[in-house]
Amino acid sequence: MLNSSPSQPEPSIRTTSANTESITAAVVTAVTDAMGAKPTTPLYEAIDPDALESLYQHASPKVSFEYAGQTVTIHPDRTVTVSD
Repeated sequence: MLNSSPSQPEPSIRTTSANTESITAAVVTAVTDAMGAKPTTPLYEAIDPDALESLYQHASPKVSFEYAGQTVTIHPDRTVTVSD
């Protein structure tokens, strides 16, 4: 019998950013891939890109936020997941 307990939905897309790629570029790329088009909303309307870059230069936290109608999660290994 399958367990049908509620859990988090599977991400629409999961990408791993190269260590040389900025985390903000990785976010925009992942959201673009998930939506099939580049978001019309600038990233800075959802989160401070400079603060996000600075955070990932000094630490590796898990961060989630809403951007362009998507839930974006950046994991400690710099993997970016995007889901509806």
